[in-house]
Amino acid sequence: MKLRKNYIFHSELALPYLDTPEDHIKVIFKTLETKFGLKKDSKQKLIDLGSGDGRIVVYSSINYGIRSFGCEINTNLIKETKEKIKMLKKEKIYQNKNFKKIIIKIGDMFILNLKKFDFIYIYSLPTMQKFLNHVFITAKSGAVFISYKYPLKNFESYLKLDYILKDNDNNHDISYFYRKW
Repeated sequence: MKLRKNYIFHSELALPYLDTPEDHIKVIFKTLETKFGLKKDSKQKLIDLGSGDGRIVVYSSINYGIRSFGCEINTNLIKETKEKIKMLKKEKIYQNKNFKKIIIKIGDMFILNLKKFDFIYIYSLPTMQKFLNHVFITAKSGAVFISYKYPLKNFESYLKLDYILKDNDNNHDISYFYRKW
């Protein structure tokens, strides 16, 4: 997909790269496994909208063996992700892992069709949520949305809040889990 440079620049300003801490990723995926039917080595598919350095897709592929897609608009972050994957492939403990199930592409999450994904991860700042209608419309019924840190507000016509994952140490919300109607 060819994107105009000024569009990419403005997108990066509106959607800065913010990472999800590794300890939160582990509990998020454990929650997906225990409460939302994530199965290891299944045909399930996950997409990370704004995949940043790829930590979500790498984790899901290595630890769960599912097809994991990253959509990112910043080409430097895509290069960083691909370098990280290359380095991990060389480490002995990861040699037989599912790196071939990771697909990272440049793209605009606001125009993707999400009907083939079972799990959709998004770290959306409240200021960008007003642009997410298309994201929810194209998802298939039953898809699980994982919203890191911020609840998805005013999308009750598309989504049902199923679960809030809390940080036991300081009682902050880590993630919000929604199902598409």
